[in-house]
Amino acid sequence: MTWPGRLARVWVAIALTACGCMARPSPLPALPPAAIAPSDLARSQKPEATASHTNAAVCLISQPVKEPAEASHANPTATILAVVNSEPILEEEVHISCYQQLAAARTPKERQEIIKQALEVIIDREILLQDALAKLDKGGKQGAKFIEQLKKLADEEFEKRWLRPIMEQNHIENKEEFATFMRQHGGISLEVMRRSSERNFMAMEYLRSRVEPHLSRIGHNEIADYYTSHREEYTQPDSVHWQDILINAAGHASRAAARQFAESLVRRVRQGEDFAKLSTEFDNGTSGRFRKGDGEGRKHGEIFPREAEPVLFQMHDGDVEIVECAPGFHIVRLVKRQYAGPIPFDSKVQKEIRDKLRGMVFQREMKSIVTELKSKAVIDPPVR
Repeated sequence: MTWPGRLARVWVAIALTACGCMARPSPLPALPPAAIAPSDLARSQKPEATASHTNAAVCLISQPVKEPAEASHANPTATILAVVNSEPILEEEVHISCYQQLAAARTPKERQEIIKQALEVIIDREILLQDALAKLDKGGKQGAKFIEQLKKLADEEFEKRWLRPIMEQNHIENKEEFATFMRQHGGISLEVMRRSSERNFMAMEYLRSRVEPHLSRIGHNEIADYYTSHREEYTQPDSVHWQDILINAAGHASRAAARQFAESLVRRVRQGEDFAKLSTEFDNGTSGRFRKGDGEGRKHGEIFPREAEPVLFQMHDGDVEIVECAPGFHIVRLVKRQYAGPIPFDSKVQKEIRDKLRGMVFQREMKSIVTELKSKAVIDPPVR
């Protein structure tokens, strides 16, 4: 994470604490069997809204929205796809969020489904952001200062990670020219893109600030428990990493001559010459041309030629042998033997488990937070 991201999260946490809005983390409950994908977020229905709220939402959807100042050539109205607690979500922003997927869509139905999913993600974002802003507003001037600082960081992230790289790639020197370029080539408003990026950044930092206390509870004991209870995930099969040079007997005066040549290569390997280079130069099969000398297959039943399998699983690391087959002779070298059994509980495995647990907890807490906020929200039209 970049320093702006860390700083933003610290600011959010401090502000929410100052406003009395940060709940103490509950004990870490039992982890689910698998991580929850973002697309699996529960889509809870809104509560019965009062007549005034319903009428206000319908009124908003029926009204045009003023165009951004820079979009002088855009249509004078914008389409609203949804309203979240009186905050409209524009069709343009939804299209921007799934621009690449829409470009690859093959049918109108596929396109419609992409837009629907993108809209649901933005609705979740708006609910999170509105909750964050409402809590920061309780902090008065201090809360307002934090909001401005977050917006500043969000704008810097947008400039650094998106705007400047794209401008450089297209050899565009100023933002006005770039805004025109985006309108002409994609019908996209730069200001809507900036707004979307800003709101995404702020919502995610708020979400992380709420989930972080749960993530910090994942320690060595939790990692070790997961390793112990998921042994099937951390068991390695019996396998070999090996190298191969095929000497085809048809390319030599006799089969005996072909074997003599293979034996000469074995001596060169044992004297320290690079096997991969020799394979590239002399191999009559596919190892030298396509696999940089590596043999085909690693596990039992996968190794080709089959004659090489029993030999390889009896060799030691670094051994070189000749295996006879119908076309001629394979010179095989065992690079490394991996014996069947549990994968060691080393730092690499521990990091892998920690990252997996953090992802699972993050998805679980995000789902819980969003579901709770949506139960209190007025969304028009309702998410189905």
